[in-house]
Amino acid sequence: MKFIILILFLFSHVSFAGNDEPHPIIDSNYVSKYLYNTKDLSTKDLKKVKLLLEINLKENGNLEFVTKKEMDEKLLNSLLKYDDIRIKITDVIDELIEEYQVNDDIRNSLLTFKETFKEIIKENRPLVKSLRDYKAYDFRLGSAYLAMMTAFHSREDTKKFYFQLVKDKKNNSTSIGRYNSDLVNEQEQIIKLKLDIERQLEANDIIEKLKEVDNEILSRN
Repeated sequence: MKFIILILFLFSHVSFAGNDEPHPIIDSNYVSKYLYNTKDLSTKDLKKVKLLLEINLKENGNLEFVTKKEMDEKLLNSLLKYDDIRIKITDVIDELIEEYQVNDDIRNSLLTFKETFKEIIKENRPLVKSLRDYKAYDFRLGSAYLAMMTAFHSREDTKKFYFQLVKDKKNNSTSIGRYNSDLVNEQEQIIKLKLDIERQLEANDIIEKLKEVDNEILSRN
């Protein structure tokens, strides 16, 4: 368990879920709070519901309706911008070799993983045209990161290097520290966008329910 926590600590900003599993960024957490059965409500209650919905929409920023396609495109662009930084790991590996003056064994391992990363990026990144595509790509690249860190933690002669990376992750004067800092900064933007999308989903939900309530009231006049 301690080992897993350390891996997540080192590369917690790198990867997410598999293609068929819930993705913490791509898949929505929003659950509707506005499950009124308008046909079963009296006209008086419908008007109360309408007022409540209008108040909630105002509290939510009076957002206008935004389509799922528009939100998905914005999120995908943000994730790809993040990935532009993430794939710089191939350059960072070269810097790690020089910076830490690693032995031949570690050097060869790092270069092998570098080629693995380059192959995954070359074969999969151009295919990313949708959020579902990104999930699959994200899983493959994240698995390679995890494999690399597992390899360095699994042997006594490479653990020192592994723990030095963990330590230097917070040091912006190191290659791994600068890389991590750039990832964190970009991930913060993604998280902010994720929260904005969740808020927009609620606004869309309110707007659609308001239309349903209005239509039901009009049908009774």
